Amino acid sequence: MTPSSRFRAALLGGLALCAGPAVASTVTSMTTETLVRVSPLIVRGQVESLTATFDAQGNPQTWVTIRVDENLKGARDRARVAVSVPGGRVGDYVTQVFGAPRFRQGERVLVFAAPTKAGLLTVTGLFQGKFSIETKKGEADALVQDAGEGAQLVGRGTTPARGPLAPFLAKLRKLIGSGVDSRLPDSVTAAAPPGAATDAAFTLLPVIPFRYFEPDLGAAVSFRFNPAGSPISAAGSQAGFAASRGHWTNVVGASIVVQDGGPTTQSCRTLFDGSVISHGDPCLQMPAFDPVTCSGVLAITGVSGFALESKVVNGVSFLRMTESDTVFNANSDCFYAGADAQLNYEEVLTHEMGHALGLGHTCGDAYTPACVPGTEAGEALMAAFAQGGRGGAPQAADVDGIRFIYPTAAFLDLQLDRTALTPGVSQSVKADVNGTATVDFYFVLVLPDGSFLSIAPGAALNVLVPTAQAVPLSFLTDVPLFTKTWTGTEPAGTYYWYGVLARAGSDPTNTANWLGADVEAFTVAP
Repeated sequence: MTPSSRFRAALLGGLALCAGPAVASTVTSMTTETLVRVSPLIVRGQVESLTATFDAQGNPQTWVTIRVDENLKGARDRARVAVSVPGGRVGDYVTQVFGAPRFRQGERVLVFAAPTKAGLLTVTGLFQGKFSIETKKGEADALVQDAGEGAQLVGRGTTPARGPLAPFLAKLRKLIGSGVDSRLPDSVTAAAPPGAATDAAFTLLPVIPFRYFEPDLGAAVSFRFNPAGSPISAAGSQAGFAASRGHWTNVVGASIVVQDGGPTTQSCRTLFDGSVISHGDPCLQMPAFDPVTCSGVLAITGVSGFALESKVVNGVSFLRMTESDTVFNANSDCFYAGADAQLNYEEVLTHEMGHALGLGHTCGDAYTPACVPGTEAGEALMAAFAQGGRGGAPQAADVDGIRFIYPTAAFLDLQLDRTALTPGVSQSVKADVNGTATVDFYFVLVLPDGSFLSIAPGAALNVLVPTAQAVPLSFLTDVPLFTKTWTGTEPAGTYYWYGVLARAGSDPTNTANWLGADVEAFTVAP
């Protein structure tokens, strides 16, 4: 299993009363020639989103939407395609199909796909039709076939598990021949259905994921600030700059620290001059803003420097960003007029700083779906369109995104659906988890009399027993931990759920070994 699936399986195996079964798989090996012959669609691209629905039999299935960078076969006239993968999570219901390929948002992939008998586009041969594209400093791009964890492979194919990308693509193009001009039949479903639940509302910078590496070493990321030409007062813009830095620095569970690099007279989007925030578009780098309708581009941010050095974080290979510039447009003063001037300036600058740290739009641009009010993506600060009047506080999707890009060693956030219980009422406990460490996980219920129950195999009373051991952390949200209907026979009073992420193999009674922890209280009435 991957680290994330191992963690989830450990939790669900011990705790989640609503978890579904794991399904084993046996597959025959497929050669490259066979993959090409039986796959009506072959694309190279980047994973934009993961969504989930129930299939016709009530089992979760995951839809992987891929932005098409190269149509090798079958994707003519398509900017993106979606393949269905068996297994996944819909609400609190989770199933796993061994051998099903694993995808990560932002991952660069080569995918062979074919329709199921029901007409849903899926990955050919389970894991065999999915390859990750890896980039490492000083090396050519490599192609890595999905591991197919848990599947039994019968026979032996000639498709390499790992190898250089370029010659493999050349071989495919030769095998495919004129197939590049083909198109999937309309009867094949190759898009995620409406209403599918999004696994994560945030997105990364499109085309190439970038991030700063300084936070991994405990160092801050600096931006220099040029207030000249600001649409609000110099003092107001300085206050907005401080607020924007604080909004991203203060996200609990993220390692990013944004600091003031000092004043500067530099401006525009310029390479190799450090990260600069400037105003008034003095270099005429963007289209004119229309003050009559108060519409147009308010500001732009671009990556102005990077190194050919990569690092895999939460399953995504990021290139090292060394510099990014933000420029506010000229003649956009109407958006900052009136009582909300300060809030609107802070919203725009914090949004742009989100791009400068590696976040893409959650919705509303060429790479993402349309924004829907009331959804996490639609309400996010990183939605493509400014709302005005709300300031720069990151919303749920923004917080998830910055935690994903800049994880701490360990982060845990417990969530209860109810905090006041009476007989016959059910309670569910979920958790957001993230980090880079390997941990032992302890999940404990403290009763009103001070005794405690370890929620683990054997459910030990007053003995700390790990729920899961030696778990490599990765980014997970809304992981179901526990569901129970309270009967009225339980003692009345205040209870506490405790979750602890301790260094693997360490003594959990010593809080110095805790890398992450959370506690949530609730009451039970007779």
